[in-house]
Amino acid sequence: MAECSFCGKKLKLGTGFLYVKKDGTALFFCSRKCEKNLLKLKRKPIATKWTKAYIKAKEASKAGSKKVKKERVVEKKEKPKKTKKKKVRKKKKR
Repeated sequence: MAECSFCGKKLKLGTGFLYVKKDGTALFFCSRKCEKNLLKLKRKPIATKWTKAYIKAKEASKAGSKKVKKERVVEKKEKPKKTKKKKVRKKKKR
C-alpha cells in the first residue's frame, strides 16, 4: 500500500493517483488538495498542520522540552536557608 507524498495517509488499492516528475520520481497523492499543496503552492508537509509530518514533529518537540525541564530540576543546587527575624507589631491605643 502506498502513502500520500504530502499528508502521509495510507492509500487503499484503486484510490488516489500517481504523479511522475520529469526526473523519474513518483509521487502518490490521496486528493487534489495534497497535490496542489505540494506541487503548485510548494508547501512543506512539516509546516502544514493537518499532515502527519507536522503532528510527529510537534510531539517530538514537546517530548524534548519535557526532558530539558526534568534535567534543569536535577541540576539546581540547594541554597542554605536563611533565618528571618520576626517583626513584632505594636497595637495602637484608641
